[in-house]
Amino acid sequence: MFKELFLLVIAYLVGRTAGNMLCYACSFSAVDTDRSCLTISNSTPRVQCSMTYCTIMRQEYRDPAGDISSFTRGCESNPDYLNHDVIDPNFVTYYRACTSSLCNIGDGIRAIGGSLLNPRPQYNGSNLLVPGT
Repeated sequence: MFKELFLLVIAYLVGRTAGNMLCYACSFSAVDTDRSCLTISNSTPRVQCSMTYCTIMRQEYRDPAGDISSFTRGCESNPDYLNHDVIDPNFVTYYRACTSSLCNIGDGIRAIGGSLLNPRPQYNGSNLLVPGT
């Protein structure tokens, strides 16, 4: 039993370091008319990620509140923040990060948590804003 568990852990770690993780990757800014990146679908671009985190960054204007300035889904080795909100006089910026394949789903507002920072249950809604400038 111990040997099987050990081999399973080793296989998992090798898979993680080999860059087998997939992340959604797309973005838009306030001037773009195509905002399909907010909603995950079968056509949402995916990338092979050799880094540690799948990420979302959503940036909203404070006035008018809730309007999206920029939104980005991607793959990073050292994101600025894992699950943190930054508020300044002009923007509210939501930073989200997770560590399993295709985990950078959701609207970018709700923090990602749970096992391996993977959201449970899976969120099938649409995304709003993430700063990406």
